[in-house]
Amino acid sequence: MVSRSETSVGNWKLKRNIYISFFLFLVLGISIYLYRNQREIAIEQVFPGKVWAKPIENLPNLKGVGAPTAKNCGSCHTEIYEEWKRSTHANALSDIQFQSELAKPSSPKWICLNCHIPVQNQRETIITGLKNGDYFRPVEIPNPSFNAEMKAEGVTCATCHVRVDSESKESYVIGALGGTSPPHPVKIDRKQLQERCYDCHNETYTLNESLVCSFQTGTELLSTKSNESCSSCHQPEVRRSIVKPSLHKPIRKSHKHGFIGAGVPKTFDLYPDQIRLGYKPGIVLTEIKVEKNTIEVQIGNINANHHVTTGDPERFYRLLLVGLDRDGHSIFNAETTIGQEWSWSPVAKKVGDTRIPFGEKFVWKLKQSDLPIVSFKFQAIHVRLKNITSDYMIQSSGYVSSPYREKVEKMKDLYPHSSLVIESLYHINSKSRKDTPLEELFKRNQLRKGE
Repeated sequence: MVSRSETSVGNWKLKRNIYISFFLFLVLGISIYLYRNQREIAIEQVFPGKVWAKPIENLPNLKGVGAPTAKNCGSCHTEIYEEWKRSTHANALSDIQFQSELAKPSSPKWICLNCHIPVQNQRETIITGLKNGDYFRPVEIPNPSFNAEMKAEGVTCATCHVRVDSESKESYVIGALGGTSPPHPVKIDRKQLQERCYDCHNETYTLNESLVCSFQTGTELLSTKSNESCSSCHQPEVRRSIVKPSLHKPIRKSHKHGFIGAGVPKTFDLYPDQIRLGYKPGIVLTEIKVEKNTIEVQIGNINANHHVTTGDPERFYRLLLVGLDRDGHSIFNAETTIGQEWSWSPVAKKVGDTRIPFGEKFVWKLKQSDLPIVSFKFQAIHVRLKNITSDYMIQSSGYVSSPYREKVEKMKDLYPHSSLVIESLYHINSKSRKDTPLEELFKRNQLRKGE
């Protein structure tokens, strides 16, 4: 017979083994979970083939130049440097709207910065990978080549023009034309320079249901089968020496480096430079027709080799038509928009698109009014930022760190939301038009506040 004490011992041993097995299983499970949750996954595995997923590698000092900063490049390329300083690219990091977006808790900051400060020298840390492939959990180490001055330069000269030679491991400049004798190493690759724009300005990617990057300007341009490149419009050709006069280099074909876009600069003090650096509206008011029962306004995409609007999906044109009586008083108002419409919650998706592809027209038809209208004033306003959006940014400025917090709080006064780019007065009886000169519009834009 088995005694009661032996049975108790046997039961105790069985329970002990069960407890030990459970404990070991628990430890193993936790270990596997921690391993899988903490393992570092290469960025290339998470975002295969995506240029924007990593910054340009650290650039060593450039022979004959020093650190590859815009300021150092500007010591010889003085005129180009002055143009660049007035550009959207130079303000890519300091952009008040961008800083507000960057500060959101939902912002994958390191990804956003890959386009706004694209060179590794501009980053205080190097992202070596992502914990468990999660883009909200980057693995960071200090960057020994961090250059604070270069960081402040945003999209700097080196973004497009400097790379590292794979064999010598030395920095060199990518040139477009050749035929010069610069003090620094240079390789001529015009095609690479032209296609560099696409790395940031031609990407559609969904990070999650509420984070969508939708920039298709390059695809829109290529669909026209045009021979034009981005620089054809955004860097107009000019004949000049590409370096300062004291170096006595010949006059040659060059390009302006103001990178003018939609005519809505990053600060009000940049308005006087827009036309000088090459801005002209992508759209053109091609016709206003007033007949018995209808008013018809035709807008053509004549000057842009991509859709208008393009880039940021929240940009749009506001079209206004005001009917005036004999005394110049407004007695009729109508409004419509050209652009995309997106729903951002609960899932980001495009729900409408009235943009104009290159070479096509937008026709706005309205019913004729019985009011005693003698003329119509038409305006086209390019809107970058809605008032309702900037109001929200101001309210949530607590997320933004100094010195940008104070600027976000005052963004109505500091940050241009929109620009009036076309204005025309149409007289019904004479069927004549008088267009306001662009120079006059931009003087007025400098004084406009808000949307």
